[in-house]
Amino acid sequence: MRTADTVLDAVREAVLRLEPYHCAREQALDGILLDANENPYPRTHDGVLLNRYPDPYQRALRTALSRYVGLGSDWLLAGNGSDEVLDWVFKVFDLRPGVAVAEPTYGMYRVLADLYDVPVITIGLDEGFRLNANRFLQQAGPSRLAFLCSPNNPTGNLLDSGQIRQILDEWSGIVVLDEAYIEFSAGSSLIRWVEQYPNLLVLRTLSKAFGRAGLRLGYVAAHPDLIACFLKVKAPYNLSAWTQAEGFRALEDLTDMLRQVRTIVAERDRLLEELRSTAGVLEVFPSDANFILFRCRDATRVWQALFDDGVVVRNRSSVKGLENCIRVSVGTGEENRTFLERLRFHLERL
Repeated sequence: MRTADTVLDAVREAVLRLEPYHCAREQALDGILLDANENPYPRTHDGVLLNRYPDPYQRALRTALSRYVGLGSDWLLAGNGSDEVLDWVFKVFDLRPGVAVAEPTYGMYRVLADLYDVPVITIGLDEGFRLNANRFLQQAGPSRLAFLCSPNNPTGNLLDSGQIRQILDEWSGIVVLDEAYIEFSAGSSLIRWVEQYPNLLVLRTLSKAFGRAGLRLGYVAAHPDLIACFLKVKAPYNLSAWTQAEGFRALEDLTDMLRQVRTIVAERDRLLEELRSTAGVLEVFPSDANFILFRCRDATRVWQALFDDGVVVRNRSSVKGLENCIRVSVGTGEENRTFLERLRFHLERL
């Protein structure tokens, strides 16, 4: 485990030395603004001022995030979706000789590693897609950083917090914990653990539970020294004024989000039971997310037949360990009924 004194040891020297670009709106967001070559004539949409550059420090948004997760705003920073935050990770840290990825999991970790020419050490999950800390510690070797996803995508299960804690206690590398689906889980978020573990970064998003996938707004919680490094490498105005304002509004009124999460979880649990009783479905995996992974006969043919019916699900059969597996997102009650009807129709005819 790294200490607060050594949290910057994994950061690239070039980033530590970097003098970032300083943009006009760092100091002043209002007044007679003649410093940024903006059009001076106000243009607004839904109360958002569009003729001025947005706040590069995301002050109002980070304050709202702070209230939501219970951390100081200097522990938080938002990106253009979690994918931008993941990109910062590869820019900020010295990742040679490689990164460890607990698989099967979200494919962007490996895509970004390949893009940045960083070797990947694959650490397989146990039966039931459980995380095994002892295996991780044995196999991670000299890796500088690890990616864990909980609830895991595409398997849907929450990783055991005791196993994650063991890794944080016994490993010196950086751990990136992706909690994109945590609001759908009965388990607790580990986001406050960043105060105890300087080597932990937790990723969250407004794409899933908040229903803002089109907004592209993700965020990271980490030690303020690491947040300062991310501020150095991010684009000066990475989030538009509209994105920041809409994110702030979403976080200030949680009523709609919480109501929809309850509905989705109830539909998920109903869908789990229906799938378990469906002939031709061979295995249904537990889910703490807003999707379900299941195994069936000839998943590729089933996926194609559903697609031809206009029911679009995700075929995961090409992923090692997920042969003949399909991932289905939890839709509305009517969408789920149509999915089950068409799935049963096609499975009966295989």
